[in-house]
Amino acid sequence: MIRRNAVAVLVLAAIWVVMNERLSWVVVGSGLLVAVVALVLTNRIMRIDYARVAFLDPVTAVRYGLVLLREIATAAWGMAVIIVTGKAQVTTFVHESDLTDEMALFLLANSIILTPGSVAVDRDGSRITVITADADVERARASCRRLERSVARLGGRACS
Repeated sequence: MIRRNAVAVLVLAAIWVVMNERLSWVVVGSGLLVAVVALVLTNRIMRIDYARVAFLDPVTAVRYGLVLLREIATAAWGMAVIIVTGKAQVTTFVHESDLTDEMALFLLANSIILTPGSVAVDRDGSRITVITADADVERARASCRRLERSVARLGGRACS
């Protein structure tokens, strides 16, 4: 079971190390132990097999991270320009997602929140309500679509 979930164990352990803000053998070891215990308990109590449900291809995960960083940097630059020029305009729009997986929709909404100037405030099924301070709503919509395509690749699904 542990071998099939090795990527999940490593990701959870890495999160543990980041949360502890220290890199030592004790922190890494305790992170690995907590990750294994969390997966074992989750598998036994909830009967979820993470090797099938939440498979993360490392290359695709890195690609998603790079897309997310690009969107954050682009949005940060755009928001800086908007703030300096005084052209901020708060607008609400609904992003209709093609994703059907709850975890993917959750990740998409949280990815939108990470981009400066945009906040996902509500989700009803695959409809995500977004508030943006960008006067160019189409630019914010395009960012949501790029993030959605990247999230869809994480689960091995292509998105139009």
